[in-house]
Amino acid sequence: MKTILKILFLGLLIISTVVCSNESQETETMDQSESTSDASQSQAQADTSDRDLGSFSDGANMTDARMDFVSLVLGNGDVVSAGGRGRGATIRPPRLATAEVFEVATGEWKSVNEMSSKREIHCGVTLADGRAMIIGGADERRVNLKTTEILDSSSGEWIKGPKMKKKRYKHSCATLNDGTVIVAGGADIGVVATVEISGPSLDEFTLTGEMNESRALFTLTVLSDGKVLAAGGSSKNTQDTDSAELNRTSAEIWDQATGEWTLVSPMNTARASHTANLLEDGRVLVVGGMGPLASAEIYDPSADTWTLTGELSMGRQLHTAHLLDNGTLIVIGGSNTLAETEVYDIESGQWSIGPSLTFGRHQHTSVKMNDGNVMVIGGQAETEDADRREMSNLIEIYSSGE
Repeated sequence: MKTILKILFLGLLIISTVVCSNESQETETMDQSESTSDASQSQAQADTSDRDLGSFSDGANMTDARMDFVSLVLGNGDVVSAGGRGRGATIRPPRLATAEVFEVATGEWKSVNEMSSKREIHCGVTLADGRAMIIGGADERRVNLKTTEILDSSSGEWIKGPKMKKKRYKHSCATLNDGTVIVAGGADIGVVATVEISGPSLDEFTLTGEMNESRALFTLTVLSDGKVLAAGGSSKNTQDTDSAELNRTSAEIWDQATGEWTLVSPMNTARASHTANLLEDGRVLVVGGMGPLASAEIYDPSADTWTLTGELSMGRQLHTAHLLDNGTLIVIGGSNTLAETEVYDIESGQWSIGPSLTFGRHQHTSVKMNDGNVMVIGGQAETEDADRREMSNLIEIYSSGE
């Protein structure tokens, strides 16, 4: 009997030793794995923080201070800024018909002829032939416009473009790969879902399939396959930029071949007055929005998925964003008159605080120029009086790091 008990005791001892040994090895393996993961994450953050995040320098200033305007890079590399609201009143700043062109060759701005209409919160596209087209907007009477105008940069003259079928402002527009211009959504009395296109000949606008949901202050992105993604937007026409509860999460894609819109997976966060940038791999990075929001997410058209990525250090709306030649993306300014920029490393999904503007601004424009630098133009600037709107004509040039 004693012999049997000794055998049982020895067996239990051996089993206990093996189990403890295995647990110890598993714990050691997990600790090593977690350590490796932490090290990798720290390395990714270190790699991001060690990156040269670029710098700002002063550029030649515009003649007119403006906000809620359009800036476009022309086919010859020059930059045009047109319309918006200017200085002259604290409650209802004057609407502008003025336009000016930054000539790369001289490094200076020159005034061109005025547009036929004063416009604010309009949109614009660079046409396939390199000219600039200004579309819709609201005039000095706050009447929404159907008209379009095209700048002949060689003569400085604006010529009448085709009229849209619908009046609209707070809308979005884009030039498709074949030169067709698409204009979508926006507001007239209320927010609209109508969409219209004008072929490369620009003879006229024709209505195409309506979006499934009406949207204003949303983004329109031409995808790698030529289809068009509409994302987010406001569901009501309001001047209150803090109306985040009106933001939409929905997104939809327009197919030029059928002229129809198809709802796709919704964003994780409802957004309006955000930015959307097509990445080199065909995905779309969406940043910020009314709130202001600090979140960002990426849409993968091939999988029809939205994935949250690293958050900004601060919420932003009415900002601008550009994909840079070094593969990163910079976000500039935004409400409330932020001077800080943030740079997103696509590989690590991390944000880093970039160089600061000379002064905070929002409702500005910025364009990526042919040399890869980003020109930041005008906008609403900081003032000591929070209730006073101060437009700016100041220009800053961002040069990205390596």
